[in-house]
Amino acid sequence: MVILLLLFLSLVGCRTAPSFHFGAYSEGEKLYKKGEYRKAITKYEEYLQENREGNMAAISYYYMAKSYENLGQVAEARRIYERVIRDYPHLIWTDFAKTRLQELPRANPPE
Repeated sequence: MVILLLLFLSLVGCRTAPSFHFGAYSEGEKLYKKGEYRKAITKYEEYLQENREGNMAAISYYYMAKSYENLGQVAEARRIYERVIRDYPHLIWTDFAKTRLQELPRANPPE
């Protein structure tokens, strides 16, 4: 009977556990998914003003670079991918940034 009670309590706890929210990063992620890249960049920058370390910072820079890439701002995307590689060499996001760099065109096309 005690085991059933513990199982029930653990299941109830899972159901009511709060979802994680990373403030400006989460907002940037939602904007990125909607294709609102300029707004996403602003939110990633906002997140990074207070969180320059760790995996989430690397992810923020990576998606900021992808946002610039999607806006056709290849030079800025390249600069940020290079930052991910330089500042976060031991994280998987470095590998992703290296791949994106290889796929970028060499220069911005003429406007």
